[in-house]
Amino acid sequence: MGARSLLRGVARAARRARFRLQGRSFAHVPGVIGGWPFLGGDGALSLGPGVVFRSTRSPARLRCETGAELAIGDGVFINDAVTIVAARRVTIGPHTKIGDGAMVYDTDFHPVAPGQPARVAPVTIGRNVWIGAPAMVLAGAEVGEHAVIAAGAVGRG
Repeated sequence: MGARSLLRGVARAARRARFRLQGRSFAHVPGVIGGWPFLGGDGALSLGPGVVFRSTRSPARLRCETGAELAIGDGVFINDAVTIVAARRVTIGPHTKIGDGAMVYDTDFHPVAPGQPARVAPVTIGRNVWIGAPAMVLAGAEVGEHAVIAAGAVGRG
């Protein structure tokens, strides 16, 4: 085994150990450019192979509540300051690109009308989607394959 190969193995192990420190372990170690993302909640979070976080200015924040699922597909690129919250289920398809400061929420967090519960509805983002900076994808949204969500757009299901 060459020195270069050994160093790559050590770097991979260090990345894996870093995620375990946040209470999680993953089958596929994501690429990280800059700072590590913040991972919160104790729901089911999965990352496909080739996921990359770019956090050179502000880290991404992912939160998966108890009983919820957050599934991020193969080759997804998550930029600076992205926030993703799953209260029930958020699915992000393979090869999706998410721009700086974009937000994906499957909950309204609070009631919008007196006497009604906060809305919680799954969010599904198809394969090869581009979500511009700082667009919002909100509860109940279903984004089809190869869609472009314009910078600053707000989409709700």
